[in-house]
Formats: sequence, structure tokens, C-alpha cells
Amino acid sequence: MTTVEPRAAQPMELILRQLTGLGAQVVTGGATRGAATVHLPPEALEAATHALAVTEGARLADMFADNGGDVCTLRLVWACGPGYLVTETEIAAEEYPPLSDVAPAAFVEECEIYEQFGIRPASGKPLNRLMLPPHAGPDFPRLGHRPARPLDEAHAPHIVGGQAFEFPFGPVRQVGVESLYYGIVTSGEEVVDLYLLGWHKHRGVEWRLRGSTPDQAAFLAERVEGLSAVALGWAFAAATEAALGVAPPAGAARTRAVALELERLYNHAAATAALCQSTGLTVGQSAAEIALERLLRVNAVAFGHRYLFGVVTPGGVSRAPDAGALRRDLPAAYGELHRAAEALLSTNSFVDRLEATGILTAEQGRRLGLVGPVARATGLATDARATQAPVINARASAVSNARATAVSNARLSRPPATDARGGPADSPYAEHPVTVVTAETGDVLARFQVMLGEAAESVRLIGEFLDAGATADRVELPSGGGAGLGWAESARGEALAWVALDETGRISRARLRPGSVRNWRGFDDACRSQNVFTDIPIIEASFWLTAAGLAR
Repeated sequence: MTTVEPRAAQPMELILRQLTGLGAQVVTGGATRGAATVHLPPEALEAATHALAVTEGARLADMFADNGGDVCTLRLVWACGPGYLVTETEIAAEEYPPLSDVAPAAFVEECEIYEQFGIRPASGKPLNRLMLPPHAGPDFPRLGHRPARPLDEAHAPHIVGGQAFEFPFGPVRQVGVESLYYGIVTSGEEVVDLYLLGWHKHRGVEWRLRGSTPDQAAFLAERVEGLSAVALGWAFAAATEAALGVAPPAGAARTRAVALELERLYNHAAATAALCQSTGLTVGQSAAEIALERLLRVNAVAFGHRYLFGVVTPGGVSRAPDAGALRRDLPAAYGELHRAAEALLSTNSFVDRLEATGILTAEQGRRLGLVGPVARATGLATDARATQAPVINARASAVSNARATAVSNARLSRPPATDARGGPADSPYAEHPVTVVTAETGDVLARFQVMLGEAAESVRLIGEFLDAGATADRVELPSGGGAGLGWAESARGEALAWVALDETGRISRARLRPGSVRNWRGFDDACRSQNVFTDIPIIEASFWLTAAGLAR
């Protein structure tokens, strides 16, 4: 099978009906709570993947394996419009259908599943090393069993002749930057090809979570990617709550949302400083870093931690925000970022480096399953905050140029009343719809403008959440087991968590998928789009991803 263009969007009921016609069975007992769940026999897996891949509004969000039973279970998580669908297939042999031939977004996960569980696509295609280091021997901790044959090295297919050669860069690149190896294929200056090796940051977090309680695991979950601590903590907590059939109180959910938007704000400020550094604008970098420092201090005053660690807990939150401090300090801190951004956008030498650099198209975004500002800069309105909530679409220029000016000078005062659709299970974004900011050109400038628009939107949302009431409530987690799916929209995009608890309430399998995992696969495509060496740091800053989130 080959990759095909998607058809019109379909409701979940029609999708389930179509999959049932292919041999799927809708799972009720033992299903993943928080998502529709179907069981697919191995012979129907490829056809079902093809059917979902051609459905507009269906996006492959994750793929992972679990060997908790007698055989290995392959799970695919699909974002289907306003909800999620999980397919489960038991793989008794060591091979399964080559799903990345149908859905290219699955290739990275095919590599990870092979090195962790030893099962691989039946196509026999080379599978690159992703997370485990080359020295990982038979006793190296794995989630499953060791592959039958060694992994392929990523650079093997990139050996080229003629005037092109491979230039190694990393893993140690500069002070304060994560370890990451770039293999750059070049003819001298132009980037012909690029690949990444990120296993230097592998910490075996998912392996370490097995056997722990949800409260114990929350500490590690938010440290999978420290700059997305709130988002990953929320996704993990939501998955745990879904597995146990509980929901946090509405006030606690709004507290999570306040912390999540503060996390988005400081990340976008940090990305702005990184863009200035990569383009050599030291004055602009200093201005952005002043804004970043002020935002981090707001975090510390509001929640007691500059990077918002420990706010989200399974069942609720550990503390409420200091609403008075946020109303007093946040507008001025955001104003610093807004003034710096306005100055940067009026600096021709800065804008010239961003325009037409690191271009991605909407088709590439769909094919690779990209998320967050990287996807939205291509015109794809993908935002996990809009899942099961109303959504408003806006172009980046409209938000960043018009609304941002008003927000930066405004007080965080009570907005017009909205209709509450009440109940502790409701998402705070259902009561306070988010404006999803998009752009069209898919270059570095588009990603920067999307971030600026989102920063303005975050300030507005924080004000609404505070006025609605952000509290420090928490529900007790009941005993027992189950499986659940949770998600949150980090500054880098959709963060997912799938958690299975045994009958004692301890974790038997936890899958944590930060936004960085999805978007690194678009980074090499962006670098190949007629760019040169000096464009790579600019593109990396605009993606604003982490190697830790990729390697976990």
C-alpha cells in the first residue's frame, strides 16, 4: 500500500462502523478509558490503518507496544476530530504489517518498538537506532526483549559519492545545549540531507515507571521533558484518572490550565531568545531573556517553582495559584515579551533570516503527524486544547499584531460571562474556548508569529481561568486497575500518556509521548528545504524541541 490523500472528516461512530466491517471488535471491558478502543486481528491491521490514514481529521498520534500479556500488543493512538481512538493488535510473531508504508508518521515508532520489544515491520526495511546506545548489551534495561539482529545505524544510507560528504556535528555542540548528534550531508554549504542521533539522553523513564504508584510516577513523568513539566504531568495524571474512572474537581482543572498557559508563555519567550541568539542579535536576545526571567519569576510567585514542577498531581493539584500576584505581575512581564517581539519584527536583518527558511508544507505536516506551533505554522489547526471543546481559528498576524497590543496593556479582569457546561469532568477549555493561531507559509517566521499569537492568547485565558476560580482541590484515587489515555497541549504540541494499572494500583505499563517526539521527524525535512549550515540553528530554535523528550 502507498500513502494516499485523506477524505472528508467522519464522526467517530462512522469510523468504528467502518473498522468493524474490516474485522475489528469494539472493546468494552478492559478498554482504554478516555478513548474509543477497538481490537484488530493482525490480518486486518494494515487495511484498518489505511482506512484511518485516508480519513480527514484522523491523525496517527502515537504507536507503541506492550508485552504485559502472553504476546506483544501493538497499540496505535489516532486523533479523530473531537476524540481519540486506540487500536489494539496482538502480535504473536516477530513481524507485523509495514504500517509506515501507509502512514509515514509511524516510522520512528517502528524503530523504537523494534529496539525495545524485538518485533519489526515485515517489509525488512532498515530500522534506525533511536533511543538505546550502541553499547546496549543483552542486560541493558528494555521494556521487552532484545531484537534478533542489530539495529541499523542511521547514517548507513547517507553515504554519498561525488562532491557531497557527511559532516558530523555533536553530540557536544555548545555550553548549555542538550547532547544531540547531527549527521549533515553537504556539498560544502547547502544542506543536502540531515539525520539525528538522540540516544545520548536516554534515561529509561518508561522502564523505571513500572511497579510504581501513580503518585510516585508523577515525579518522573514531569521530568521526561522538564520544559513541558505541566503538560506531561497533566497528560499522565489524566491517563491515570481515566484508568480509575475519576476526574479532578473543576477548580483544580482550571489551576492546571493556568499553569499550562504560564508554561507556554515562558517557553515561547525562551524560543524568542534562542532565535535572537541564532541570528546574532545580542540586544534582541537580552530583551527576550529579560522577558523570560520576569515570566519565570511570575511562575515562582504564583506556584512556588520557576518551572512549575509539582503543581499537577494525579487526582488534582498540589496548590492553587496566587491570583493576586498573577493579576499584578503577569501583564508587565508579558509586556516585556511583546515589546521585544515588536522590535524584532521591525528589524529587517532579523526578519530576512526567518523568511523562507526551514519551510514545511501542510502536506508534510499531515504526512509526518506534526503537532504544536510547527504544524500550525503550515496551516494545520491541530491543538489538543480544542479536543472536546469549541474552537476559534485565527491567523497569527491578526492575533500577534492586534490582540497582543491590547492584552499587553490590559488588566487580568473579569471577561464577559460564558455559558458553563458544568461538572468536574469538563475541560476548562470547554468553558473558555481557545483561539487556535495558525499561519500558512510554514517557515521560521510563521512559527515565530504563531508563538507570539499563542502568547497573547495564553494571557487572555489565564485571566478567564482565574476569574472562574482556580483552586487546590484533589480527589482521592480509588484502588483497582485499568488503562487510560490522557493528553495536554504543551508549548511544543500535543503530549500524550497511556497508563495501565494492575489490580494493586501500580503501573504495569506507562507510555509517555512528548510533543518533541512527533516534531523532530519534521526537523530534517525543514533543514533540507534549500537551506545552508548557518540556517540550522535558526530552524532548531523555531522548532524549540528537546533531545530529552525524544530519547526519554
